[in-house]
Amino acid sequence: MFDWLNPEPEMNDFDKQLLASNLVGAKSLSELHKIERDITEKRILELKSDPIEGNFDYAHLKAIHKYLFQDVYVWAGMDRYEMGIRGDFRKGDTHFTSGSRLPEVSKMLFDALKEENNFKDLSKDDFIKSTASFMNGLNILHPFREGNGRTQRIFIEQLADNAGYKLDLSRVNKDIIIQASIQAVKGNLKGFEILLRDSMSKKNNLFPLRGKNKGMAR
Repeated sequence: MFDWLNPEPEMNDFDKQLLASNLVGAKSLSELHKIERDITEKRILELKSDPIEGNFDYAHLKAIHKYLFQDVYVWAGMDRYEMGIRGDFRKGDTHFTSGSRLPEVSKMLFDALKEENNFKDLSKDDFIKSTASFMNGLNILHPFREGNGRTQRIFIEQLADNAGYKLDLSRVNKDIIIQASIQAVKGNLKGFEILLRDSMSKKNNLFPLRGKNKGMAR
C-alpha cells in the first residue's frame, strides 16, 4: 500500500542482471535485499557453529560464499571472472580488482597467505597486523558480484580460529568496517587493526575446526 511514496530507484544494467539472477522470485531490488539478508543471516549462524573446513585458499573463500548465497543467486560461489564480468568494478570512489585480473591477483594474495602459514604461531600484535594487511588485500580483490563483506568476515573469523584466536566481527558496526576499508585502501590500516583488536581474544581451545561442512572447500 502506498508504494508510490517510496518508488524503486531506476536500475542500471548491473542491477538488472543481479535481479534477474535471483532464485527467490524477488521482483524488486528492495525485496531481493530483504530476502537475501534474512537467508544469509541464518546461514552465517550455521557457519559459526559448523564451519566449512578448507585450506584457507581461494577455493575456501568461494565455498563460504556458495554456502551463504546458494539459495539466493544462481552464481553463488563464482567470482566475477567466472561470471564473465571482466571489466572494472567500483563502489563510490573505491576501485576494486578488475574481473579480468581476478585469477592472477587472487593467486598472489592467497599464495602469500600460505607462505605465512595462515598467520599461525604469531603473537596477538603480529597476528593483528598481518590480518589487517590481508583484509585490505581481500577487500581490494572484492571478487564477488555481491556478498563480499559477509564472506570475508566469515573467512577472517575462521582464519583467526585456525591461528588460535577467537574473533567475532559481527559485533563491529557496519559503518566502522566501511570506513576502515576506505582508509585501508589509501594505505592506513589502523582502522582494521583497531577493530580486530577490539573483537579478538585468545582461545582456550585450540582443537582444529570440525563439522558436517568438512571438505566442502575444494
